[in-house]
Amino acid sequence: MISKEKLIKVLINGRYECYVKKSPLYNPYAKSDIYDWSFKLETDDLIFTDAYRGFNPYSGVEYVYEKDSSIPIWSCDYVGYVNQNTDISAEEIYRFLKEARGKHIMNCEDNLFSNYKYENNKLKYETFFQGDIYALFQKESFYYGDLLVAQQIAAGRLKQFYE
Repeated sequence: MISKEKLIKVLINGRYECYVKKSPLYNPYAKSDIYDWSFKLETDDLIFTDAYRGFNPYSGVEYVYEKDSSIPIWSCDYVGYVNQNTDISAEEIYRFLKEARGKHIMNCEDNLFSNYKYENNKLKYETFFQGDIYALFQKESFYYGDLLVAQQIAAGRLKQFYE
């Protein structure tokens, strides 16, 4: 059985390595047969994966597995979009999304599932969590001024082990 603390560290590391570090010059994702892109990172005895499809809208799933098992102990599905009729491009919003998530990941002090707000000029990011690691809901909202321009919804679950 994995501890909550260890899982959080794996999620922070995996999300940082695949999403925050991604840039026009560095893409840690590989083309995938099932999804458009996939990512895999081994940390100690655990494997973190993330795979997604699409650009706008997009959807995907992240998993954490023990190395010797194909059954995930953590799974999290997500879907997101950027409104088409805004004064800011989807590319600009995605750049800001990466910046805001990176700030949250790097400053959460191992409390990844904590509500967080971030602003940079006219762009605002809010993430809200409900539940816990055994049944988690996350809603991310992106604003340009006071206008909601993008959202992502995610739901995650740590597998419960029964004796």
